[in-house]
Amino acid sequence: MILVNWQGAGTVDPACGTSQRGGAMRAIDIGSRRVIQADASMTVTEAAGIMRRHQAGCLVVTREERGRALPVGIVTDRDLVMRGIAAHIDPATTALEYMMSAPLLRCHPEASIDEIVETLQQHGVRRLPLVDAAGTLVGIVSTDDVLVALAALSDRINQTLNVQSTLDRAYL
Repeated sequence: MILVNWQGAGTVDPACGTSQRGGAMRAIDIGSRRVIQADASMTVTEAAGIMRRHQAGCLVVTREERGRALPVGIVTDRDLVMRGIAAHIDPATTALEYMMSAPLLRCHPEASIDEIVETLQQHGVRRLPLVDAAGTLVGIVSTDDVLVALAALSDRINQTLNVQSTLDRAYL
């Protein structure tokens, strides 16, 4: 089974810089809701084809339980090389469950940037699937997403400083 989640992303209110849902930038606001998923029984060859077709660097591996696809692991393009090609496995017959990183390291959608960075750093990973309290995969956040969010925040601070210096000159 291949499932691509593509839900509406959170939006940022430029007037106050916070999510329109309130509060500071959260994982769900800065990450992507586009998540490529594949069943654990899918072969490595099939998974590589899906990653190529969707230009994705990773797949979240799911397993059907009680009629729901629950996230159980993750496979990255690096995993395909290091655990697959370099280990001389047969990609046509090897299931993703033998290639995936598990148990799945996950993040709550409401996590702050600081919590995301701490988790990424502690575990030495670059991507964190976002899983809600019900166990549903709702997105994914990466180091690149964090860097983009911080750069945008830095740019906004710079703009504020430039406006402030113009206002200060008006009072001279």
